[in-house]
Amino acid sequence: MRIKFSSIVLFALLIFNNDTKSQECMVLADSLKGIYAGECKNGKAEGQGEATGVDVYAGEFKSGLPSGQGKYDWKNGDSYTGNWQKGNREGKGTMTYKLNADKDSIVNGYWKKDKFAGIYEKPYKIISNTVHITSIAAKKISEKYSQIDFYIDSETGKQFLSYSGEANPAPQITDISVISGTYIRLVQNPNLGKK
Repeated sequence: MRIKFSSIVLFALLIFNNDTKSQECMVLADSLKGIYAGECKNGKAEGQGEATGVDVYAGEFKSGLPSGQGKYDWKNGDSYTGNWQKGNREGKGTMTYKLNADKDSIVNGYWKKDKFAGIYEKPYKIISNTVHITSIAAKKISEKYSQIDFYIDSETGKQFLSYSGEANPAPQITDISVISGTYIRLVQNPNLGKK
């Protein structure tokens, strides 16, 4: 009877041990490898959890990496609270840089591929629009300057008038008001036909 009881206990321990090993979750970020407590899927951290390694992260995980909302604390005292994607800061968040015991430097804004993109999600904001403005595009041409292109559609620009034989003028931007930043110059392209 004693041998049978010992065999059952040993069998139960083996099953329990295998079951616990199958529940271990991997965290793929090297700086977070160590202790993980939280939800798991297919052997990787998935859902809500907390990982502690060299640094500490508490929040949402996907496929073993911080993804979704969470807070990351670096060992030097810096921290980031906000959105994550595939282990990188992505979207809106707040970065706190620990300067000394009395002061911190706080940066609020948007992050793209783990780098600060700016205080606004997009580099420009359309305040009002008419049916004649068909599109607006903005691009950064250097660290110091950005270029904004406005395309204005005209029903009559560069079309010849039947009664006079002359072409209507192409639409032009005549006034620019800058709310914030520096305005350098306006360049018109009259060769775009109706735009």
